[in-house]
Amino acid sequence: MEGGLEQCYLSKAEEGWLWHKILGHIRFNQIHKSSKLGSVRYFPNISLLENTICKSCQFGKQTWVQFKAKEGSTSRPLELIHTDLSGLVNKISLRGEQYFILFIDNFTRMCWIGLSKYKDESFDKFKVLKYLVESESDLKIKCLRSDKGGEYISNEFFDFCEQHGIKK
Repeated sequence: MEGGLEQCYLSKAEEGWLWHKILGHIRFNQIHKSSKLGSVRYFPNISLLENTICKSCQFGKQTWVQFKAKEGSTSRPLELIHTDLSGLVNKISLRGEQYFILFIDNFTRMCWIGLSKYKDESFDKFKVLKYLVESESDLKIKCLRSDKGGEYISNEFFDFCEQHGIKK
């Protein structure tokens, strides 16, 4: 120790991982780009880490998949609804819900959230949403886009969507 100051040494790889965590698990190439461009004051020079896999990012399903531009374009409300289920949350609600299902209208970006105790309540939450938004808007849901998780692939869900002209 010189002059009462302690020093901590990190390798460049460790520093990249540290900034990845500090910045909320953003992509490594984004960290490298910010470092290279000097877009953040006092940001260290972080080299691009090759073949990096963050288990926390994988666990959080923070993957990025682009949809084709034409598929995602809509011209009016309810043409395309995006949905996903998330949970088990650390804090259980007052009524015991541990999951939430999110619905987003592609055109208006209007969001609806349904809370549930179990994953298999997703279909019921979708039916409630469908009747609510269709009665309020006098429009019909045309397409439902999901990650095709287990909560969206039951025969009952498919049959319901088919009966009501909703593409999945």
